[in-house]
Amino acid sequence: MEKRLALAFAITAVLLVVWQVFFPPPQPTRNAVAPPAATAPAGGAAAPATGTPAAAGAVAGPAAQTVVVRSPLYEYRFSTAGAALTGAELLKYPSYVHKGERVQLVPRGASDVLSGTAASAARSIDLRTVRFTPSAPRLDLRPGGPAQTLTFTGTQNGAPVAEVTYTFRPDDYTVDVRGRLLGLGGAGTLTTSLGTGLAPHDAKEHGTARELSFVAWNGRRVEREYLRSIKTGDTISGPLAWAGIKDRYFLMALVPQKTEFTRLVATDQPDESYSVGSEALVSPRAAAVVSLPIGADGTFAYQAYLGPLEHDRLVKVGHQLEEVNPYGYRWLRPVVRPIAAGVLWAVRELHANFGMAYGWVLVLFGVLVRLATWPLNARAMRSQMKNMAVQPVMQARMKEIQTRYADDPRKQQQEMMKMYGELGVSPFSMMSGCLPMLIPMPVLITLFFVFQGAIEFRGTGFGWLPDLSLRDPLYLLPILLVVSMFALQWISTKMSGMADNPQAKTMMYTMPVMMGFFFWFMPSGLNLYYVSSNLASLPQQLLIARERRAASEQAKAEEAAKTAKRAPAKQRR
Repeated sequence: MEKRLALAFAITAVLLVVWQVFFPPPQPTRNAVAPPAATAPAGGAAAPATGTPAAAGAVAGPAAQTVVVRSPLYEYRFSTAGAALTGAELLKYPSYVHKGERVQLVPRGASDVLSGTAASAARSIDLRTVRFTPSAPRLDLRPGGPAQTLTFTGTQNGAPVAEVTYTFRPDDYTVDVRGRLLGLGGAGTLTTSLGTGLAPHDAKEHGTARELSFVAWNGRRVEREYLRSIKTGDTISGPLAWAGIKDRYFLMALVPQKTEFTRLVATDQPDESYSVGSEALVSPRAAAVVSLPIGADGTFAYQAYLGPLEHDRLVKVGHQLEEVNPYGYRWLRPVVRPIAAGVLWAVRELHANFGMAYGWVLVLFGVLVRLATWPLNARAMRSQMKNMAVQPVMQARMKEIQTRYADDPRKQQQEMMKMYGELGVSPFSMMSGCLPMLIPMPVLITLFFVFQGAIEFRGTGFGWLPDLSLRDPLYLLPILLVVSMFALQWISTKMSGMADNPQAKTMMYTMPVMMGFFFWFMPSGLNLYYVSSNLASLPQQLLIARERRAASEQAKAEEAAKTAKRAPAKQRR
């Protein structure tokens, strides 16, 4: 049974690798469409489509000014040209692209993020060409302080055309956006730009560029458009409860209030390269816009989330925004999601309440999982020990029964059941005894997915490990994993007094090597957890091995006594 369990574990590991390589998360079917253009006013030209950076160049008049909004978490920059967001720096997260800088969400040169066009049957307004006057030249928010607002008032030819108000909180990445369009002449559509992606900020090994995508929630599932695959105008049809752009760790999302987006449209843009020393990082580029219906009064409102993919913060926003970062493939999520929530909660609580580094948290978590499953593992091991202790005797007697009653299957079955009763085992106990040993497996599989996008481990060092979300640069943990697995296998087979089994011996050498290969490229945090769990299993494995040896010797002695007792009976016959 032990070799079956090891084989099942190995098959699971191989399937994870094969599935990741050959079956990436499916992309939704795309419909090629042109990006929405604003309706032209009577007798006039149509306003340019949102999402084209060149639109900002059409603004005439004095140079645009920048308004800075700073809190302990972020520094946002807004332009008086279009009241657009031109910078979103996250002060808690270092950039791996530009040393000494922080993560920047808005790409360099972007000029229309959170700006756009509005159109009704009577008139269209290109907000990107409107000059806005801010209510304050700068906002500084203090920790724990009240929310503050920044209002932009826009005019054209001396007449007011729009008013946009942003509300900021010092300890939150959400921004409330509400506005009013004057003189639109009736109900219409507001087309707001999400920009051309997120600025590069992660190391190449993080694989962030592969995850860069436009996303939206249609009420049932997350629709996704990967930037690397956008070749023409692609649309995600609504109604959409939210829409945005994300990479592996960060998100810029818009959540409409009291209504929903009608669609999200993405078009390809030229690639842009950022040089980092001798290495050039190429970030896929694409522009996207979302369409929001507005009433006859010209008012609109939505909430923008500009920050990390922290599960608790996304849940707080509501509207299933946490679904933007699902754990595991769709068929695994019913099992993985609750475990992932529990794992992340435990990791954060240990880190926050005890002030432990995340590396030590993973070590302690690995030990705690083993302690929590100790009784179940002990029961499983003892059941397995009992079965394996009588295995040689059972095989000999089984062979004898099969030979003696070869022509009578019914009698053969009766004698088999009689043998199980005499030995105190059953075929069902052989299988059920191993089931508790599978309990740590869902945790391990969940951690595999958690480490693919948990912001908590990004850039977190531990010992010689510079980043728990990346692989061990010295490969010491995978090597230690192989050694610890071999030690567990050796104790189980050699120190327990088990009879030599060629298959078990082969598994003892091949299983650790196979798992070491699988974990060689895994995040170092995952390796750290698994190594800690293995080391915590050694004392229990030693105790059970000693019990197994004693039980095996006792079983052999009892069988020898029974054999000696049966011998005179055969002679008398």
